[in-house]
Order: sequence, then structure tokens, then C-alpha cells
Amino acid sequence: MLGAERRNRLLEMVGEAGVAQVGLLAERLGVSPSTIRRDLSHLQDQGLLNRTHGGAVAQQSSEEPDRPARTDVASWEKRQLAEAAARHLRPGATVLITGGTTTAALAPLLGGIPDLTVVTNSLHLAGELAHHETVTTVVLGGYLRHREMSLLGHLTRQALEELHIDEAYVGAYGINAAGISGAHVDEAETDRWLLSKVQRVTVLVDGSKFGRSGPVRVASAARLHRVITDASAPEAEVAALAAAGVDVVRV
Repeated sequence: MLGAERRNRLLEMVGEAGVAQVGLLAERLGVSPSTIRRDLSHLQDQGLLNRTHGGAVAQQSSEEPDRPARTDVASWEKRQLAEAAARHLRPGATVLITGGTTTAALAPLLGGIPDLTVVTNSLHLAGELAHHETVTTVVLGGYLRHREMSLLGHLTRQALEELHIDEAYVGAYGINAAGISGAHVDEAETDRWLLSKVQRVTVLVDGSKFGRSGPVRVASAARLHRVITDASAPEAEVAALAAAGVDVVRV
């Protein structure tokens, strides 16, 4: 079991029980107590649980609901954001599109863009793009996060080393004047590394994501080229991003 996968399982186990002891966690995961202690310290540093003497206790999670629970939430708004984003896609471009229900709304719009190459770590998006034979689709490897159907970890990062990406299109758990953040530690860490390797980053977020902050920063405002949002986005937050040099598009 990879370290990232083990930490995800640790979070689930502590979350289910509310409190868990190092010895029991080590026994159930088949690793040493010292490995569990290191993992718990890592998760505490990310703000995802609290260490106790001999174990850990669950922290109220900021993690988003599973994909099925989010798919139909504000679906019209997500389509509007996706349509605005698609207008910025250039023929012949190579773009990275990460997982999420907002970025997934791009899928039906991509078939009409000539010579487009889409790189993704989302199995859901790759499946949708299978219907568009004109789109060259590159799927990054990695371990599967079942809840999101996304591929994460060092294999994902390693695959991107072979590619040149013009622009990334991403969603976010939260956004503010400092940048964008994620709720799931390993997914956010993978996204953070992926975005560090692209030239431009476009973020698709509805107004409810403004002022919200997840436990892991994904990209600073300085790394954002464009934010596409809706009319409900708070004026002060939008102004702060614009002042930081971000092109904010409201639909």
C-alpha cells in the first residue's frame, strides 16, 4: 500500500471510530507503529486530525461530499462556467483538466475545438472524452481515489514530466485572495504539483467557493492566470484577486 493510500485509509478509520489507537491502526494496516505515528503527524500537520497520547481523534472534516452528491448541485451554473472556459481554449492547444464536477462540465464542449489534446488524471473525464474521437486524450497514471475516480500520487506526477502543457483548467474547494485550496490532502498535493508544471492556470469556481479555505493550499494567487466565476462571487474577493493580477471573468 502506497503512503498516500495508507494515509487516506487512516483518515477513514479515525473518522469512522472518532478515536483510534496507534497499535490497532498498525495491526489493521499491517505496518509498524512508528509508520503510523509518522502518518498521523503528517495528517495533523495538514489539519485533518488531532494527535493524542497513543493515537488520534477525528477532526470535523472540511472534505467535500462524494461526486454523486455534488454532480447535480448548481449544474446550470457549472455549465455556464464551462461554456465561458471553453471560449478561451485555442485550437491545437494541450491542456490539463483535473477532476471535479465543475471541470467535468467541459467535456461535452471539447469536441468542437480542432486538434485539442487533453491531459487528465480523472477517469470520469477520460470516459466522457471517449465520445469525442477528435480530442486526443492522455490519461495520467497513479493510484485510484475511488470516491472521485481520480488518479493520484508519484506515478501521476511522473507521467506529466513527459508532456508540455499550455494551460490547466481546474476547480477548487476554496478560493480567496491568497489563492486556491483543497479539502483532500493527497488530491490537493497531486494537483499542487501538476499545476507547478504548467504555464497558465484557469480556475472554475462558483461564488460559494469564495472565502472558503481547505486544509491544503493548491496554488497561490500569483500562479493563477484566470478565474471564471458567476455573479454571486463577493465583490471584495473578486477585487482582491484582480488586484493580484488575476483575470477574473464573471458569467
